[in-house]
Amino acid sequence: MDSSSRRRRVPLVDMLSVMFGVGAWISINGLWVELPLLVQALPEGWSLPSFMSIIIQIANIGPIFYSVMHLLVPHIVHEKPSIYVLMVIGVLSSLLMGFFWDATSYINGEEHSTGLLTLLFFLSLVDCSSSVLFMPFMARFRQAYLTSYLIGEGLSGFLPSIFALIQGVGGNPSCRNTSTIVNGSESWQIEAFYPEPNFSVSVFFFILMGLMVCCAASFIGLNHCGVARQERYESVATRIPVAIDNQTFVASTEIVDPTFNGKSAKINCQVELDSVSEEQQLVNTDIPKSVFIYLLLLQAWVCALSNGALPSIQSYSCLPYGNTAYHFAVTLSAMANPLSCLIAYFLPITNVCLIVVFSFLGTSVSAYIIALAALSPTPPLVGYPSGETLMILSWILCVGLLTYVKVSIASLFRMEEGKGNRNLFWFGVFTQVGSAIGSIIAFLLVNVYQYFDAYYPCT
Repeated sequence: MDSSSRRRRVPLVDMLSVMFGVGAWISINGLWVELPLLVQALPEGWSLPSFMSIIIQIANIGPIFYSVMHLLVPHIVHEKPSIYVLMVIGVLSSLLMGFFWDATSYINGEEHSTGLLTLLFFLSLVDCSSSVLFMPFMARFRQAYLTSYLIGEGLSGFLPSIFALIQGVGGNPSCRNTSTIVNGSESWQIEAFYPEPNFSVSVFFFILMGLMVCCAASFIGLNHCGVARQERYESVATRIPVAIDNQTFVASTEIVDPTFNGKSAKINCQVELDSVSEEQQLVNTDIPKSVFIYLLLLQAWVCALSNGALPSIQSYSCLPYGNTAYHFAVTLSAMANPLSCLIAYFLPITNVCLIVVFSFLGTSVSAYIIALAALSPTPPLVGYPSGETLMILSWILCVGLLTYVKVSIASLFRMEEGKGNRNLFWFGVFTQVGSAIGSIIAFLLVNVYQYFDAYYPCT
């Protein structure tokens, strides 16, 4: 087969692959960027992010269950029917979220957002399970379309941020005197009034549902469109998920690609890595065992911060500077994640010392953010534009640096000759362990020990 045929791409299949990738993490990413409005309206208030982090960790029961059942009864439990089930759950949960996100009930005498948190579990079940289902499914297609899928995954964090920026938060709250009549006597109190955003929270969730519908339609197209079926590999030897994580999944597949003259070609896929160039895949590295263990511990530490602790206390570090500042910190830092992956694709780090330097810088910025949360409701420079700007830039820089470190460690592990699958399996394990530890510690500090204090603008 000539080189022109070898490079041929079908735009329709590229588009379907991108939209399929958008659905992978669209729900969770959308909820995170909507937090500035959710914490105003729901009873958990500033502690809502810590509840969300714990529920997302619990939802990893989905990919674990699928992986076990796939190994035990692979002829019954496999990708295509499982993905169809996920799509139904995702679309229905997104639809219900638009109607019941503010539904509450009392549990042990305390009011909780049972509507949002229950539906969050099902949406997280879909997103976390996509890690062990979407990538193996895409392994059926030519390697060129894997890049399109990963672009879609990057957009799953970028698109909700764009919609959140358009939505806005209406501005910072104003304080007003309100009167209430109790037993015939009138009393006055000062309450905070929040301006209305450009469109409601329900509309935002309906937009996310529309994107999930597009994802489901793209999956159907990839399965049944004749042009898409022609872009598949003739045979797939293995499709085995090797690591599970709410943020990162590694899949390894042995395939026979007709465009490579029938030669076996191995593809390793990483969610947070857009892809690894052919030149990088050919580099042979030998990582000493001590360095390998150190990098795994570093990965666990970075994920404990980025996936667990920092999201749980984001409201405490941002809201004292105002609702608008919180809004920009959440949306712009969400955009920094795919941007950092893109930078890592063109400028990868293979030097361990540089990885350590970047992780130190990310940890230093994280320490500043944690200090802001600990000093709430009166962190440094509160009430000054310089304080707001520094806080927002800190969040953008923190997410960018920590994401760059995670991608770089995964790249280094993948390039080790003959050990890429084993390395990335342990990479996924330590990623999940670190994320869980960070979420649990943050949840205890926020909700049990009540270490962080909320800011009330009208007190």
